[in-house]
Amino acid sequence: MPSVGCIGHRARSGRPHPFTWYRSLAGSTTNRAPRPGGGVSVTITDPILAGAELLPSDTDEQTPPSTRVYVIDTSVLLADPQAILRFAEHEVVLPIVVLGELEKKRHDPELGYFARRALRLLDELRVRHGRLDRPVPVGSAGGMLRIELGTADQSGVPSALRGADNDSRILATASVLAAQGSDVCVVSKDLPMRVKASSLGLLAEEYRAEQRPDSGWTGLAELALSASEMSDLYDSEVALADEVEDLPVNTGLVIQSERGSALGRVTGTREFRLVRGDREVFGLRGRSAEQRLAIDLLLDPDVGIVSLGGRAGTGKSALALCAGLDAVLERREQRKIMVFRPLYAVGGQELGYLPGDQGEKMNPWGQAVFDTLGSVVSDNVLEEVVARDLLEVLPLTHIRGRSLHDAFVIVDEAQSLERSVLLTVLSRIGQNSRVVLTHDVAQRDNLRVGRHDGIASVIETLKGHALFGHVTLTRSERSEIAALVTELLEAQETA
Repeated sequence: MPSVGCIGHRARSGRPHPFTWYRSLAGSTTNRAPRPGGGVSVTITDPILAGAELLPSDTDEQTPPSTRVYVIDTSVLLADPQAILRFAEHEVVLPIVVLGELEKKRHDPELGYFARRALRLLDELRVRHGRLDRPVPVGSAGGMLRIELGTADQSGVPSALRGADNDSRILATASVLAAQGSDVCVVSKDLPMRVKASSLGLLAEEYRAEQRPDSGWTGLAELALSASEMSDLYDSEVALADEVEDLPVNTGLVIQSERGSALGRVTGTREFRLVRGDREVFGLRGRSAEQRLAIDLLLDPDVGIVSLGGRAGTGKSALALCAGLDAVLERREQRKIMVFRPLYAVGGQELGYLPGDQGEKMNPWGQAVFDTLGSVVSDNVLEEVVARDLLEVLPLTHIRGRSLHDAFVIVDEAQSLERSVLLTVLSRIGQNSRVVLTHDVAQRDNLRVGRHDGIASVIETLKGHALFGHVTLTRSERSEIAALVTELLEAQETA
């Protein structure tokens, strides 16, 4: 059975593309991306119509009976503005209400960019073909696209679908097409939408072209050495081993030998170096092997993007904040710390439900950062940080259009961010800046983000690049109660 995006479908042409680095992050079928050259500044080029191969117009062509009709909603285009090009030889139907929703999102501070990109691609198709209410060819695999105006007879549609809300209209469109004999599938990033479609007897799938296979990579590996090899490692602090040849660069190593244990980090093909376990970051010392390896990554200015994953209470935010203080106050590598947090509270409540202006609305989100900071530094340090305005806590909606130079950037709770938003964050990182992503995929509050997209997709794409390092923290340091409850929640999530 064909699936959605690049899973199960006939793959699109794999010829090289000038925007390989961006496309590898944006869900392309390209498996490898070249490393950006020089420094730790990350630049992601934005080709609006990259890969949009338009075939000559042939509006009289009928959809072959073996193809499937995919009805896609707005969430798909906001996650991937070029989604209409990724369904191989199948037909894509856009209900007219989707265009209205994209229009409403055009000036949204977080999603407006993606809405505008999707609309520009549709306008390019309109210019090429004249009208879109009839099937027009898209892509290089024989796919078709049309906009459904919703003028079909809905007398056979269940009464629940005849409402005025847009979800009902989209589902009504899919139901009418199915009643006409088409093999219909509703594609959405929105979990409730998929549930509603399935309850009506419609095939429903999550949009997965942006997902990457989850390799289970934790950023850590074990390595066994002989006693003599361990002695050489302690003497020279660098070594070669065939066992690390296939490991991604910056993978942390837990090294065992007859002489004892040590920590290391992969630095190149067959190369690794010793990691000192007694290193501190602004007075904070790692309690576990994972934390010590994380500190080593955070203190390395050549690693521009550091990902810290793990359950609640494992010390992700504390390590990131202390690394920021160390970079700003001690080593003076950056001028300030900027913490960006998504506007999703527990259960998905949005910022707009809270009273007051922007500053008052951000207080609950900002307070969590200061609570964490207050637990690891003295009151004097906290007062200095506040007095000198060294720490700024902002909603992610404020990152669009900014270039973050000389900043230690922390993206907290990144598990609730869609991949497109994460790409926006990384594209804002300017000269002499670094970014730390903290996340726990078991605590997602955004229903449009699954376990294998968003941050998980970005990690799988970036691993192996010299600019990127990742560690999954496993041991809870908060309390026994927090460790127990988090373990139960994670077991329930994966059951």
